[in-house]
This record gives sequence, structure tokens and C-alpha cells, in this order.
Amino acid sequence: MTYSAFETVLMSTHGLVGTCVVLSGGCAILSRKGSNFHRKSGKVFAVALCLMAAVILTTGLLAARLVSTLGITYTALACYLVLTSWATVRSPPGRLDRFSYIAPALACSIGMVALYWGFSAALGYVEIDDDIPVAAYFGFGGLAFLMAWGDILVILKGGLVGGQRLARHLWRMCFVFYLSTATLFTGPGSVVFPEGIRGSWPLMLPELSVLVLSLYWLTKILRPQTFRNK
Repeated sequence: MTYSAFETVLMSTHGLVGTCVVLSGGCAILSRKGSNFHRKSGKVFAVALCLMAAVILTTGLLAARLVSTLGITYTALACYLVLTSWATVRSPPGRLDRFSYIAPALACSIGMVALYWGFSAALGYVEIDDDIPVAAYFGFGGLAFLMAWGDILVILKGGLVGGQRLARHLWRMCFVFYLSTATLFTGPGSVVFPEGIRGSWPLMLPELSVLVLSLYWLTKILRPQTFRNK
């Protein structure tokens, strides 16, 4: 694919911001939870991801051929997860902020758009690239509705405390980081690597490491003694 000068700038910006997302996410997941370094790297991760959304939105409006509807769906869902994760720890334990009441509607909106695009692609109303699985639209849509249900439960509880509050923050951040890492090393972003190593097992190690670390921190947070200490 040949890019114009403007498209090259968009793609380069996309790559730089994506690299910042992965690096800051790595710093956050490796650092001690609650430390100043963890908080700062987590903020950089959240801001970089929202900046990525702005880049993708701009690309979709001005150079639509460079971004897919699946990419837009993923980015919207990722931003929603990061924002709700951030709001969870920004609010005092057992309390809700205003964004908590908006979150379920936001998640449902993302889910409905994902299903619309999925059915449109499945029924042949719109064309998508051969390397984009139609099932991914339904997967993201189903996940968005599941997250909306989780938000509603949090509202009904009046907020979360202790390990549940930290776990909600952690798993949402880690899930977005996992998807970002997978996108870079084994997904569409892998085009930055030499063709000979694309799809090889060494490129799978980063996302597997994120998965292992995420499970480790969730297990540590949700241990019974952790609940008693919160």
C-alpha cells in the first residue's frame, strides 16, 4: 500500500503513540501497585490510549482506508475500560462518581455499534478486509454488554471497597494492555517486524507475559488476607 505524505504522518503518529501505550503499560504492570511510579505510568498509559483514540478517529475521518471499523470498535472499548478503571480508583471506596452512572450507557452504545457492524459484514452489506474476522465484532459487542452489566452491579452496590475495588481497576487496565500488546506483536501492528519472524513464538512471549502478570496481581489482590487488610 502506498501512502500519501499526510497518511504517512498519521501512521507514524499512530506508531509512536502505540509504542507509548505498550511501554507505559509495561511499566505500570511491572511496578509495585500503589507506588508513585505505578500511578504515574498508569496515568501515562491512560492518556496515551485516549490520544490513540483521537488519532484513530482523525484517521477514520480523513483517511478512512487506513483504519477498519473493527479497529474503531476496539479503540472505543479500550478507552471505555481504561476510563472506568481509572474512575474506580479515583473515587473513594464505597462511593460512585458521575461517570459511573454514564458508563453502562457508554458500554451498551459500543456494544450495539459493534453488533451493527458485525451483522452488516456477515450479511454482506459492507465489505471488510479478508484478514478481519467477523466474529471479532460479536466478541467485542458481547464483551461491551457484559461490562455494562458489571457497571450496573457496581451502581446497585453503591460502589466497591477493598479487594473488589482494586481488582476491578486492575483487570480492566490489564485487559486493555493485553489487547494492545497482542495488537502490536501478533496482530496488525506486527507489520513493523521483519516478515520472517511475524507469527513466530518469540513475538507471542510479550502478550503471554502480560497474561501471567495480570493473573499474578489479581490473585495477590483477591487473597482473603488482602481483603482483611483493606
